[in-house]
Amino acid sequence: MKFGDKLIELRKKNGYSQEELAEKLGVSRQSVSKWESNNTYPETDKIVQIANLFDCSMDDLINDKVTDVESSLRKNKNNVTKVWNSFLSFLTNSIDMFSKMTFGQGFKCIIEILILCFLLNIGGVLICGGVSGIIANIFSFLSYERVRLINDVLNALFSLIWFVIAVIIVIHTFKIRHLNNYENEKKEKQKEIIKNSNGEEQEVVFVKNENEKPAEFLGTLAQIVIAFIKFIAFWILIGTAASTIGLIVAIVLVLVHIPVHIMFLWISLGLIGGAAIAIQVTSLLICFIFNKKLNVKKNLIIFIISLIVIGLSIAATAITASKINYITDENIFNPKTKTIEIDYKDNLVIESHGDGVSNSYKYIIDNSMEDNKITASREVDTKYFKLYSYETEMDNMPVLKIAQNDNGDFKIFYNLFVKNLKKNKIYTFGPYGEDPLVIKANENTINKLVENQKKLWLVEEERKDNQINITSYYDKVYFPNGLEGKYNAIDDTITYYENEYSCKKEIESTKYGERIIYTCDYTRGEE
Repeated sequence: MKFGDKLIELRKKNGYSQEELAEKLGVSRQSVSKWESNNTYPETDKIVQIANLFDCSMDDLINDKVTDVESSLRKNKNNVTKVWNSFLSFLTNSIDMFSKMTFGQGFKCIIEILILCFLLNIGGVLICGGVSGIIANIFSFLSYERVRLINDVLNALFSLIWFVIAVIIVIHTFKIRHLNNYENEKKEKQKEIIKNSNGEEQEVVFVKNENEKPAEFLGTLAQIVIAFIKFIAFWILIGTAASTIGLIVAIVLVLVHIPVHIMFLWISLGLIGGAAIAIQVTSLLICFIFNKKLNVKKNLIIFIISLIVIGLSIAATAITASKINYITDENIFNPKTKTIEIDYKDNLVIESHGDGVSNSYKYIIDNSMEDNKITASREVDTKYFKLYSYETEMDNMPVLKIAQNDNGDFKIFYNLFVKNLKKNKIYTFGPYGEDPLVIKANENTINKLVENQKKLWLVEEERKDNQINITSYYDKVYFPNGLEGKYNAIDDTITYYENEYSCKKEIESTKYGERIIYTCDYTRGEE
């Protein structure tokens, strides 16, 4: 491949026009055109400039046997020996520079580097700790130990990446602020020495030495970091692409409901704006990952317009929603008593659970019932709701939760919602289910249930004839600085996670009884 063909390939690869390349080389556009057509060849100093500009060797340019300049560049850039030599060259020049500095200059340089390292360290602690914590919280459904392990692994990984980035920043700043000035001064002195020895003025051309690239090893570190960032960006891209698809599906569903109420028109506009932003973010990630060009101006305009549309949509939706009549009408319900039969077991606690469910309990003593037999009942409209129970554990005590929830028939609620929204009104179900849970058993079983409940919560108790009314308020045991240990309410003990914490027990008096407070300190590594 001839020189002109290589020049065309390199120029287009780097996105230069003939005019831009001519301006960088200090020649006319016609000269570049003649070089590319192989009619003339540039002078030696211009070949050196071209080699420096495109980061290749002079041999790659003028040797016709080299047919693939890009492959040659990749080979040069991936040469481990050159990277190592560039690092040694950087160290040599740095040591040489410090040896010729005055004490004041060297002290100032070191202080600047230390301040930069300090700021980067603070930034790394905040960023790595914050990001790893946020990601680890996504797995909060796992056990405490596993969430903490995930957090530690992510924090270590992000800290390593941040360390590499910090090294690049420090070295690059050092090179720009100090080393480049020293190298330029050294070149000027070399030029003066040649001039003085020859006794006449002579233009000196500094040919690029492929084995002396003081910052080439920075490029290798940067490539590793960029590859990792692209890997993270790829997974973010999957999320944004899925979000875009989800928003498009939501837009279709909302548009269908515009005849029901004008509010859906404003909601659809907001979703369209959100989808536009999601598409822009997706395009940005694609361009970043696959090194594609992005029309920044066009995308910025679309982004700003989308934000404006979203803002107007939120305002219009809020205004429209404020004009809807929100009605609490219990006449739509036809409640009936639903009962769940329960067998008592040691330390059992019965708890009301679910949205809109009261934390009040009505214990009724019925000595005609068998020992350890219990019934729990509540008024429920089975057309809309269901009453069910499930077992869990709290503070080492078995807890049976009586939960009220919708019956899972989406069509009934949807039809009710659409029917009333057309009339500009919405029914709210808040007050329904606030009646206390009625628990019936013989006196012995009732007393055990009440005592068990008091081991978990502070309660307000009212006894009248064969009825005990209880309202639960606060947890009996409180950890001000988070849960560092597992409390056993049966024998009032704490089990520490991996014996890393030491907890101090205090008693606080409240209007509902005595509350146990455990203040825990981290003790790992103190010995």
